[in-house]
Amino acid sequence: MNKPAAAEDTARSSRDDVVETVASSLAPPTVLVATAEPPIISSMRDLLEGYPIRTIWARGVNEVRLALAKESVLACFCSFWLVDGTYRDVVRHLKGQPIEIPAILVCEPSCPQEYRDYLAALNLRAFDFLCHPYRKMDLERILEAAILKRGQSVRIAPAPVRGSVQEPDLRKAG
Repeated sequence: MNKPAAAEDTARSSRDDVVETVASSLAPPTVLVATAEPPIISSMRDLLEGYPIRTIWARGVNEVRLALAKESVLACFCSFWLVDGTYRDVVRHLKGQPIEIPAILVCEPSCPQEYRDYLAALNLRAFDFLCHPYRKMDLERILEAAILKRGQSVRIAPAPVRGSVQEPDLRKAG
């Protein structure tokens, strides 16, 4: 009599796996922003608003570790300084993940754009560098490249504002 119960548990388990797979494929991609800098927090909130992505926030390296233990993250935007470390700690941690997570460094608005910092980040195998002034077109390019790096092909574009006319994507024409 235990066999039908075991078969039922197996069927339920398979059904749950399918539901979980479908739900995860329908869920928006998650992006992690690691910063304790108010100007970067404000700018990144404004930049990411309207995109079909879910954003989670971390103020330090330990919060990054906790977030990555719970979430599947597409990319991580990180400022130079965190409450308990630097971008170097975050990049090293991201490189140790089972699935590579691109690290995008974000400069503070008051930070001079120095090539030494840029080269140091790239030498650590950071994925990209976002300098002030932050522009939506740069963010879209970075997010699309991160998605392609994962082997997917998705166009990241902000949702049109209700009542407005969406500008055509001129890169597709031609």
